[in-house]
Amino acid sequence: MLPEVLHFRIERHTDDGVYYVISGVEIALVTDGETIEEALHNLREAVELHFDGDHLRGSPRLHLA
Repeated sequence: MLPEVLHFRIERHTDDGVYYVISGVEIALVTDGETIEEALHNLREAVELHFDGDHLRGSPRLHLA
């Protein structure tokens, strides 16, 4: 069953340039991007792929902290 809200943590890293890493709390999913916008785009795409084939009617809301 698909939860209404999926929670994610976002972290800013500066060890090799600046980039952002987003990791799931309820699901095992990690993605990143050079900008926050790119990381969010990658997150939406990764969530869609994670649930691909499950024939779900909608998508959960994504909550970042």
